[in-house]
Amino acid sequence: MGRSSIMGTSSILSSLQDAMHRSADALAGVMPWVLAIAVIFTVAALWPGQRCNADRPWWRNCGLVTDACYCFLMPLFAPYVRIGLLSAGATVIVLVIGGQRPDEYLLNGGGILGRLGFPAQLAVYVILSDFLLYWSHRLFHGSQLWRYHAVHHSATDVDWTTAYRSHPVNLWCGPVLVTTAMILLGIAPVVLAFWTPFDMLMAAFVHANLKWTLGPLKYVVASPVFHRWHHTYEACEKNYGSSLALWDVMFGTFFMPPGCLPVRYGVADGSVPEGFLLQLAYPFRAASSGDANAAAQRPTGAKA
Repeated sequence: MGRSSIMGTSSILSSLQDAMHRSADALAGVMPWVLAIAVIFTVAALWPGQRCNADRPWWRNCGLVTDACYCFLMPLFAPYVRIGLLSAGATVIVLVIGGQRPDEYLLNGGGILGRLGFPAQLAVYVILSDFLLYWSHRLFHGSQLWRYHAVHHSATDVDWTTAYRSHPVNLWCGPVLVTTAMILLGIAPVVLAFWTPFDMLMAAFVHANLKWTLGPLKYVVASPVFHRWHHTYEACEKNYGSSLALWDVMFGTFFMPPGCLPVRYGVADGSVPEGFLLQLAYPFRAASSGDANAAAQRPTGAKA
């Protein structure tokens, strides 16, 4: 059993080495979807009457260069973190329950959800992963993690490109960790591969500069206006749902005042610098300096 586990771990580590030679492939995989999303929201921006904030289209976004750096550089590193987490998690599980090698466990859907068919796994993944992301998001609004999430909130022009602006710690301890947990529970990789384009489109959609509320569906599905309120000074402790607004309705964090549209975005005290490298360093510099104003850097009403 021990030898089998070691062989399985070696196989995964071999895959990790392989992956290190495929960074260009990762970028090539992202590019078509980014271009498709750019085309969709460029067309939408041609109708100023549909914009939530009519002053500027996305290509005049003052943080566009910073967002582009996140968009094209983060995918080069995220797969390695996911492989490392999967390797560790699968090895521990197999050592405890036995019966398979770690790589077989992952590929064959060895978790409790692995026996479900594709449609059921997809439904469970969409609902359960969004539920976990809701609570992960709330944790990142707490005093210990806010400095990492503040990078995402630093955008003063919120548009579809803002979806890519996430500090690596926020990305790896949020979406990457959640998808890793879902795979370890038995969700097949093919389910993630199928749903990833929809995830990317949804993330861009809720950040888009559109005044769409989705009517009565606003209590179930996240919309651009729903999420743009989350990026404001007034309501950044509301509307945590990634794709579903349902969790905010259930847990009392839903905020969409009728007849009003969000206007001002960003971190209230303006403490997060603009620029990719400066933002990567910002959370660590804030922590090492023992910033006495840490509470002020958090959104009003955020839970400690």
